Amino acid sequence: MARTLKDLLLALLNATLILVALCLFLGWKLASTVEGITTAFAENIQIVAPLKQELQGVRGELAALRSDLSSIQIGESVANSAAAQKISTALAKLDNLEKELQAKQARISELTESPDELINTAIEASADAIADRIIEIRGCVPAS
Repeated sequence: MARTLKDLLLALLNATLILVALCLFLGWKLASTVEGITTAFAENIQIVAPLKQELQGVRGELAALRSDLSSIQIGESVANSAAAQKISTALAKLDNLEKELQAKQARISELTESPDELINTAIEASADAIADRIIEIRGCVPAS
């Protein structure tokens, strides 16, 4: 009887150690996957940096266009009120475009300077997808 209990406890200990080793291995693989995702995101963020510079150039061109339209509107070349109205409408549209462009540029700057938010979102989405798969597998029943 004592030998049976000893063998049973030894088997329990072996199974526990095997499960701990398996959990450690899976944790190590998960950590390396997260590190790989982080590296890939950092590289992708660096690809976006030239886009940020291009947006600054476009903003400069919009500002120059706005100043050109303002000078045309102020100058003597606009004689009728219909043309002046069209120029005013174009200026308003340019102002709106410049504001939107500035907001987009600010968002891109946030992402390039601190990609942590983007990485956290990706990790949370991956974790949710894995949890959904586990739930699907858990509810799986064999075919009758």
